[in-house]
Amino acid sequence: MQKRTESIVISNRQFNEADLIVTLLTKDHGLIDVFAKSPRKVGSRFGSSLEPLTYSKVAFIGKQQSHLPRLIQSDIIKPFSKLREEFNLFMALSEALELTKKILPQGVPQRGPFQLLLNMLISLEEGKDLKKQIIYYKIKLLKFAGFAPGLERCIRCSSPTNRFSLSEGTLLCSKCSPSSEHLIIENSIKNLYNFMLRIRPSVLDRLKITEDTLKGLERVINSHINYNIIDNKLNTHQFIASTRGVRV
Repeated sequence: MQKRTESIVISNRQFNEADLIVTLLTKDHGLIDVFAKSPRKVGSRFGSSLEPLTYSKVAFIGKQQSHLPRLIQSDIIKPFSKLREEFNLFMALSEALELTKKILPQGVPQRGPFQLLLNMLISLEEGKDLKKQIIYYKIKLLKFAGFAPGLERCIRCSSPTNRFSLSEGTLLCSKCSPSSEHLIIENSIKNLYNFMLRIRPSVLDRLKITEDTLKGLERVINSHINYNIIDNKLNTHQFIASTRGVRV
């Protein structure tokens, strides 16, 4: 059966000399892998539509459960080529794409993550703030995937606390968890996180956030991701750090 949908390319990898396995985040089928026959050959009908970040209308055949669906059509809606041309911008987006691939289940229809990613790409192409957009994307993606940390009150006794337990992924006061394995989170960071959980992307541009608060929230979210969701730091994060001479 042939299926048609809109998609954003998350990644691609070489299958043999001329073929690719392409990971797509689709509007109607969630995250899927598809087989693209000979897109690397000169004159291929796929052209540049299989580059990461490319937003296209695609068609594929085959059942995800039985074998790799075969991509038969990919027509570019918006290439987002400018976002691939600037190194720091593309590296930040690559980290977000890698997280998307790791955190979302394969083949589960869910329109939220697709629209979230598309909105971020459009905003960044318009020149919106990179760090703010990436942090918002990660927070919302964690929420869609069911991995969002709890940063309101102690999860056990509901008392106010600023102690974030990495192992539990939530706030735990000293009485409920005397463990020293925690981060101290300022109220401004907690408030920003909980506000970002609720707002729509259009509200994000109007937020006035201090650099310290934004960096603090970034540290909390990345620590939560590294500790609870992935075995080690994202490959892209490690590569970015190596180019800056930073230990990770």
